[in-house]
Amino acid sequence: MKITQILFSVALLSISSILVGQETTDTLKSRDGDWGVVLNLTGFINNISLGTQKDVNNNNTILVKHHLTNDKVLRLGLGLTSIRNNNFKADSISLPSGNRAWREVDSIETRFDFSLAVGYEMHFKGTKRLDPYIGAELLIGRIGNTKINASTNITDKLGTQKIQRIIQQDGGATLGVNVVSGFNLFLLERLSIGAEVNLGYIFSITGGDQSESLSDTPVSGTQTNFLTNSKGGISRRGFDVNSSAGLLLSYYF
Repeated sequence: MKITQILFSVALLSISSILVGQETTDTLKSRDGDWGVVLNLTGFINNISLGTQKDVNNNNTILVKHHLTNDKVLRLGLGLTSIRNNNFKADSISLPSGNRAWREVDSIETRFDFSLAVGYEMHFKGTKRLDPYIGAELLIGRIGNTKINASTNITDKLGTQKIQRIIQQDGGATLGVNVVSGFNLFLLERLSIGAEVNLGYIFSITGGDQSESLSDTPVSGTQTNFLTNSKGGISRRGFDVNSSAGLLLSYYF
């Protein structure tokens, strides 16, 4: 038997003994005034991991809950994603003149996304451990503008040609409403696992203005500059069903 399986069995026995010891308490569930953090629990035994949930833009988000009363819960989700991709490539190429040259391309892509979800849950009586609920939430998301700044240097025996390219693209926005249904099963006091299903209507639009500027400075001769502008976008709307990627692990304090 693998050591991980032995440790997992020991952990189950420990949890079971703790659960039995807590049977004398009135409830193990979260209650009025508690704050909680919700994470995704995926994998089993050899690859168990915790992770954040996904927001309306499919980026990572932090989900917290606050008990306004024992059975009324406010839920808040916040997603912030800062993207900065740096790429570098160097290779040897042949020029139209027949000379061999060394080309270096260095580019940086930046974008910033954010999302906000505000919701309300109504929890039912359930049992000492089982905590079923339904709710609804409003989703707002913003896909940031994208900027790509790329510089290319082509060097041969005559000198270096410099090319600068800047691309800018409008982002987008997402708006949605979700109906939520789920449950928590409390293993320990204020510690639970559970699952959740969301049925929602989502409207999103991405794109808009796009511009590309190009500056070419040859080894000899005059610098040339080009600027192009265009428009384009994608919109989508419709109902969507999402369930948790794994068990939900919640801790209240």
